[in-house]
Amino acid sequence: MTFETLFAASHVYIGNTIWYLVVFAILMLLVKHYAWGPVSDMMEKRRQKVIEDLDSAESNRKKAEILANEREAALKNSRQEATQILSDAKTNAQKIGSQIVADANNDAASIRKKAEADAKKAKADAINDARREVADISVAIAEKIIAKNLSAEDQKDLVDQFIKGLNG
Repeated sequence: MTFETLFAASHVYIGNTIWYLVVFAILMLLVKHYAWGPVSDMMEKRRQKVIEDLDSAESNRKKAEILANEREAALKNSRQEATQILSDAKTNAQKIGSQIVADANNDAASIRKKAEADAKKAKADAINDARREVADISVAIAEKIIAKNLSAEDQKDLVDQFIKGLNG
């Protein structure tokens, strides 16, 4: 092969190579303009969305943690309040129980005093009734004694009749 044939053959190859480079550059510009820009924008948007989702997830995790802590604190407070309510109810029940016992004792004492007063009055009434009856009987005996002179035998009979009258 001669130099000219070699140069002619390489010239064809160089021309093709330049043509391929020009077409390749044009294709690269078209890809950059129509595909690379939108793909890059889409990838950037996707990257931003992933970042936002991660930030949102972190924010939601922190909020959930705060809410869990608040719930735990509220539960602890409600337990304390329940314990306090039970303690107050127990104290009030003891006070009310003591008051009921004291009232019952006072009522029993007043009933006992009233019963004693009623018994004293009944006793006094019975004694007064007995005195009246004894007085009536004494007057009746005195009338009989005055009406007739009694012998010892008559007096004994009169006393026996009097005793029988008390029993009957």
